[in-house]
Amino acid sequence: MNLLDTLPDEIGGWPRTAATEAAVAFAAEHSPAYLLNHCVRSFFYARSIAAARNLVAGADYDDETLFLATVLHDIGLTDEGHGPNRFEVDGAFRAARFVREHGLSDAAADLLWDAIALHTSGGIAVHKQPVVALTHLGITADIFGFGAEEVDRAVLDAAHAAFPWLDLRERILEAVVHQIDEQPSKWAPLSFVDAAYRRLRPDNSFPGLDELCAGPRVPD
Repeated sequence: MNLLDTLPDEIGGWPRTAATEAAVAFAAEHSPAYLLNHCVRSFFYARSIAAARNLVAGADYDDETLFLATVLHDIGLTDEGHGPNRFEVDGAFRAARFVREHGLSDAAADLLWDAIALHTSGGIAVHKQPVVALTHLGITADIFGFGAEEVDRAVLDAAHAAFPWLDLRERILEAVVHQIDEQPSKWAPLSFVDAAYRRLRPDNSFPGLDELCAGPRVPD
């Protein structure tokens, strides 16, 4: 049984295709519940924000690609998507490969790659194509409340009731930090992963802005 088979009326439906069905099963297989719930809520928030901005699925953006991008956006935080890069990039590569294997075009896979790789890039993603912007907006509305006023209140309440929070904010930071502890190449300076690491590992050895600014103008 698909975890999206029964949804509250306030949330509405979802783009049910072979690829999206497979993506839900794939995400559910590899993601802990707190992460899976976040990814699912992010889609419904993104679609509600699209409606608030008078963006129409099928005309202004592709609903299937938006669904795949939101539902798979944190696959890089799982063992299935874990690689040498910051989690957003590893997730983008794994998700793009997944959707190509399930029949999406190279153009759609490339768009999904951008949406996932840039989903923590505030101030950048919002200026890209609608799928990229909406993916970022739905995710950040859920995890930090940025722009949540654009999400219909009934959608917010119903999504949280159907897909509970489960200490998302604390546990996702722990997942980011755990990956960097295991593989320091996943750290990136002055980024979301850097901020997460500094919060949980205040005595870390990575250079901060002060150290970077104090460095030599010409490398030694």
